[in-house]
Amino acid sequence: MLEPILIGLSAVLWGLLWGYATLLVVLVNFKEQGSVYAYPMQAVLDRFVESLGLGWLKDLHAMQLQPLRRISYALFGAVTLGVTFMLWVLG
Repeated sequence: MLEPILIGLSAVLWGLLWGYATLLVVLVNFKEQGSVYAYPMQAVLDRFVESLGLGWLKDLHAMQLQPLRRISYALFGAVTLGVTFMLWVLG
């Protein structure tokens, strides 16, 4: 009984983290292109982390482009590897 609950909880947490990492990469791409959508995307990310009680991540969204690019790509790669490993173990 406990195992399916833990699997479901880990799937939800990995999904949220993967969604956040994807949105962070999109923010970097918008900032690189000088898009008018960069500010609204940053506001959406700020609200997303505030709704999860992680307001301290808002400083990450306001970083300069170069360190933000490195962090977002590294986070996306690490989360993708984590999701892949979880699916591999479950399969």
